[in-house]
Amino acid sequence: MTYQDVLSAARTCSGPYCKACPVCNGRACGSTMPGPGSKGTGTVAVRNYEAWQALYLNMDTICGNKQVDTRFSFFGETYQLPVFAGPVGAVNLHYGDKFNDMEYNNILVPACADAGIAAFTGDGTNPDVFTAAAAAIGAAGGRGIPTVKPWDRDTLYTKLDRAKASGAKVFAM
Repeated sequence: MTYQDVLSAARTCSGPYCKACPVCNGRACGSTMPGPGSKGTGTVAVRNYEAWQALYLNMDTICGNKQVDTRFSFFGETYQLPVFAGPVGAVNLHYGDKFNDMEYNNILVPACADAGIAAFTGDGTNPDVFTAAAAAIGAAGGRGIPTVKPWDRDTLYTKLDRAKASGAKVFAM
């Protein structure tokens, strides 16, 4: 499968807002709502992409030809690579009808766990989304990071209790 094949397949899954661009930099989808790019001034995704371009690995090292170890520990958990899947919410709204939030998390969380990394899961106004995300994390042995929006105290603590029961070691807000 080529990268072009991946992009072509992604276009069948991502609905009318995400264009599955060859370079995901927020320029095609910026300032669209709904849409994955960026709302408000329409520059958040563009600025994030540009900031990432300043970071790279400097490969001018001299060392023995041996296997590279990319593992690292984070809050007592060891991961295979310092890359996580970011939280995505309102999947239907922003990316089309192929998957809802629950289906997306049921694919993403175990795939990331199998790859030795973690998925951040999204939150939303539908309480079933967070409940299902916590269940997906629990089914993956707690290998996921639930993201909780800043709700009122009772809602927040209910969601944190669900996240804790999933076995997650870390929560995000």
